[in-house]
Amino acid sequence: MHKIYASGSDPFAQIVNIGGHQMKLSLKPFVLLSILVGYTGQAAINLSSLEDLKNRTNSELRRFTEFTGMTSKFRSLSPASPLGILGFDAGIELTTIPTDAFQVFDEKIDVPPAFPRLSLAKGITPNLDIEVSALVPAVLGNQINLPEELKELLVYGGGFKYTMLREKGLVPFSLALRASYTRLNLSFFHLDTYSGDFSVSRSLSLPLLPVSITPFAGLGYVNINGEFKDENLDLIKASKTHQIQDYRYFAGASLKLFIFDVTGQADFGNPADANTYSLKIGLEL
Repeated sequence: MHKIYASGSDPFAQIVNIGGHQMKLSLKPFVLLSILVGYTGQAAINLSSLEDLKNRTNSELRRFTEFTGMTSKFRSLSPASPLGILGFDAGIELTTIPTDAFQVFDEKIDVPPAFPRLSLAKGITPNLDIEVSALVPAVLGNQINLPEELKELLVYGGGFKYTMLREKGLVPFSLALRASYTRLNLSFFHLDTYSGDFSVSRSLSLPLLPVSITPFAGLGYVNINGEFKDENLDLIKASKTHQIQDYRYFAGASLKLFIFDVTGQADFGNPADANTYSLKIGLEL
């Protein structure tokens, strides 16, 4: 069982307990990465704008649900190959936010161009991995300015990856199935997203260098279920619940040097405006 504890004087540090061994992980890179992507936004409106939801139509609420679900859904950001029983991966990741995500009020909300998350993955059997990730803006304190509507944002999720075919010997690639779940909470809205995908990957080693590059690609199905709070809607005009089902496909590559890994992934599908790009920097033990 893995436990995470707050760490001493560094409010951004976490101590991860794995099998009796402790590892210190700092969340400060969240702040640095957010600066790198150039966020300077300020809150554009306040919580009184929640009254705007009573003027929204079903199509507008559905679009908000779809964009929010596609943006926040759990992403493994890993190839099809497994970690193995002793394998463990911990990292931080960024996922871009589409321009229209979270735009459901009369005035535009200024949001960061990307979401930071903490991710952990652990091998359970030779072919089965468990993966989790979480976004808690409160952890970042005042390091990033968020609109009032997003102050209570909480996103967490996870999944299982089963590698059906491992790259080994005469087998030139790995094939994997993944099932995942994501929960998103806001003061006026919550979202449950279920997804499954099929992926393929192949590892390429560079001669004379301790570096490997693993490109991967896959196809997935997404089921998004959103619900708005009754008091924020005119239930005569619009429904409080919205469900979206769609297919998504993704492609990326993972670069590994010793115990360090950097993974990039692009997610595409319908609508194209909800396409996202992700980057993860981690340690793989």
